[in-house]
Amino acid sequence: MYGGILKKYSLFLLLLCYIAPALHAQSDDFTTWTTMKVSHKLTSDFTMTGKVELRTKDSMKTMDRWGMSVSGAYQLFSFLKAEGGYELHHRNRGTEGWKFRHRYNLGITGSVKWQQMKFSLRERFQQTFSEGNTENRLRSRLKVGYEPKRGILSPYFSAELYQAIGGAAFFDVARMRYRPGVEIEVSDKWALDVFYCYQYEPDKSKHIVGVECSFVF
Repeated sequence: MYGGILKKYSLFLLLLCYIAPALHAQSDDFTTWTTMKVSHKLTSDFTMTGKVELRTKDSMKTMDRWGMSVSGAYQLFSFLKAEGGYELHHRNRGTEGWKFRHRYNLGITGSVKWQQMKFSLRERFQQTFSEGNTENRLRSRLKVGYEPKRGILSPYFSAELYQAIGGAAFFDVARMRYRPGVEIEVSDKWALDVFYCYQYEPDKSKHIVGVECSFVF
């Protein structure tokens, strides 16, 4: 079973490596993402999570957006998790002022461990509503992480593919994200995720430096 799953991961990674050299950004922006996350296990299998996030843009000189979200995740099996959530964003649209948008998502994540390595593949559908417009995306993320038996640092790398759904852009590549980072276990309840993310879109690209602070109770 594991051999088949690892083979699927390998094919997915090869696809991402094939796509990446063909992606050439038209313009770069340097931004930051700062997130506070709080999680609570209601049962042994079901976890609720709330987040508050701030993002900058224009080489970190302008506030891009703030957002909040609430989500739930249910552990179906030891290797499979289902999730769903809602997000509210308040975005800086320049001359148009600040605008709200709403987003819903549903997803499933499969994961396997091999020695001290962890491989996961997440498939997520998201639908975004903004000023009467609706946007549908399918997000596929492959993540590879190293979990040491001792120590507090867990490095990882993820690659995520966004595909447009519906209309003429059906299953076109709408966005790519490449994200190396390290998760730091500060204590039993507190953790930090410090990362760099390169985000590609057909008309622009971003260099993102981020930190996520997590609290579990």
